[in-house]
Amino acid sequence: MSWNDLVIEKSRGIVTEKNIDKFNCDFWCAIDNEHNSDIPDGEFCEFAIDMWGMKLKGHYIAEWIGDDEYPNETEPCEIELDYIDNVLVS
Repeated sequence: MSWNDLVIEKSRGIVTEKNIDKFNCDFWCAIDNEHNSDIPDGEFCEFAIDMWGMKLKGHYIAEWIGDDEYPNETEPCEIELDYIDNVLVS
């Protein structure tokens, strides 16, 4: 099952086929906003955010942004959503 299908199924009607793209954008932005860009490259990180009336928990890996002018700056990569409202996603 794909990411979109899992999110739609586990969100109990909050996320639909019509708004999944907006959810994905908002989700990535929320994770990025919470991420401390000083976390070292390759570090495992966990998140717990409230978004669209749901509690979302998961993890990601901090990855270097690839800009030589900012050798220590990272961003979220390989983001995995593990739980929506304490229900296992996959």
